Amino acid sequence: MQESRPPEYDQVSIVFVGSFNPKIYQPAWFEAQGLIRPEEAADSKIEVISNDICIFETSWFRLEVFKERWALFSRATPAIELLRDLVLATFETLRHSPVTKIGINAHGHYSMPNRETLDKFGHAVAPKDGFWRPVMEDPRLLTLTIVSKRTDGHDGAVRAKVEPSGRITDGLFVEVNDEYANDDSVSAEWAIEIVSEEWENHRARVTSIRENIVTEAWGMR
Repeated sequence: MQESRPPEYDQVSIVFVGSFNPKIYQPAWFEAQGLIRPEEAADSKIEVISNDICIFETSWFRLEVFKERWALFSRATPAIELLRDLVLATFETLRHSPVTKIGINAHGHYSMPNRETLDKFGHAVAPKDGFWRPVMEDPRLLTLTIVSKRTDGHDGAVRAKVEPSGRITDGLFVEVNDEYANDDSVSAEWAIEIVSEEWENHRARVTSIRENIVTEAWGMR
């Protein structure tokens, strides 16, 4: 399923919660494992590498590692499958790393026909009459998050967030967070299985949620 109105800017991210050794995850380690090319390691932009934090960027991804959080973000046009493959290869090498939660996320910025359409959408999903207008002057939607139970047998939740875009004038930002949880996990084994086996379902879910939201928004023009 393809989105009828694809985002102007699109980004994906994969976040693991658990226990990590940030200093391991520097460009030289990824190069030594054959996970990125030597030129990518050499050209990477390192912000910080310490026992507590590791943050660096290449031309196509950004990595942020803290002791309890590991996050990989696409840059520019999302290299979706490449990002997934890098996560899988990284934790197949470091299977002993305890991972208890996974967040697979899609972040899209969409053009709207005009500001009036964006305002109509905001009023539709978060009505202002009868509750906000008596106590606030010209109330508008800043951010709205809806959470849903999982229906696939996994622990966790699905969240969809909408708010005005910070990148597109009078645009709409839609974020879909697919969360999986396993509080009893003592390794990355289950995380590898989730990312590998549930990836296509996740992408289909993202497309369905975003298509529904953006189509409804455009219908208000």
